[in-house]
Amino acid sequence: GKAQELAQRSMPVSALLDLYRRLGQEGDIMPHYRPDQSKTTDVVRHAIIPLSRTSDGGVAYSDAVAPRSAEGPRCLPQRMVTHAWDNLFLHLVAAVVADAMGRRDYEQVARTIENGNLDLVEDRLAQLGALDTGYWICAFCVNQHAGICGGFGDPPEEGTDAYSKWDAKRRDSVTGEVFPVCECAHPKFFNDSPENCEMNKFDDMMAKLCKEVPGFLQLVAVDEKFVLFSRAWCVAELVEASRCGIGQHVQIKSRRHFDISESDMAIYKKLARLTVAECEASREEDKEAILRKISNIQEFDTHLQDLIFGDNGLLRKQFVGFGLLDAAVRTARRSASLLEDFEGSEDDEETGSDPESG
Repeated sequence: GKAQELAQRSMPVSALLDLYRRLGQEGDIMPHYRPDQSKTTDVVRHAIIPLSRTSDGGVAYSDAVAPRSAEGPRCLPQRMVTHAWDNLFLHLVAAVVADAMGRRDYEQVARTIENGNLDLVEDRLAQLGALDTGYWICAFCVNQHAGICGGFGDPPEEGTDAYSKWDAKRRDSVTGEVFPVCECAHPKFFNDSPENCEMNKFDDMMAKLCKEVPGFLQLVAVDEKFVLFSRAWCVAELVEASRCGIGQHVQIKSRRHFDISESDMAIYKKLARLTVAECEASREEDKEAILRKISNIQEFDTHLQDLIFGDNGLLRKQFVGFGLLDAAVRTARRSASLLEDFEGSEDDEETGSDPESG
């Protein structure tokens, strides 16, 4: 099935570096690429989509650069990468490379790549025997020609916040211009074609890879602003991996300990108040589909909090010293919830309505 087909796609680290070399003024594609500004979504639109176009449509970029033979793919992915498309593309590449090198964060790798020393990076990966390590990265391993390549979804009503967000997402981070659209004839499959859609199979695919690949792991490539944790797809993948017993490696830009400064406190509060119900997705239908799969949102949110801050949490070491505040935040959340319940029951009594009705 489609989940099996997805599971057999893989992006070797060497292919990721090959693409990176092609970007910018010294490369042959996307001359306006800027490592400090260009996001993954920009690279998808300006490089991945055009480079994976075929005469009669298009393929996943991973299949364009490492086509599968009759025996199967060149290498099954050993990691699945969870990342936000509005992260810098440089940081996605650096997180993958740092993981392949066994490093604990990606700041130094990012600096080395940004300074143009890709040969150094490649030599180090070759010494470690890590150039062929396969990563499953949605931007490369989903066929964008079977989904988003031809447009940006229906525009919301002009003049609304929703329209402003939609408009910003269809523009390049450097030039501000609307992305080019691909005119290929490949059929498009979204939520209304669940069998053929490639964007709704991540849970099935993760389960398959967990069974078929010894030591299969999820790599969580966390962006500088921790936006990943507010993206519905990313959060769903985190909880699914945890439930399946898939090991999780986190790459953050720097392993520094956070301090109780205003900016760090803002990040902490944002993470401590996370709920999947308020997470965002590029397409509203995707968010609705994710929420439909969650039988108990409160239980899901509790699992998510434990995944981030628990005894074995993904970010527990970054927030040492926030523990006392953690208890206060949790108490505040419970108090707010109890207060809402209390006020709700008072309203019911005043109106004489049946709380079970409607």
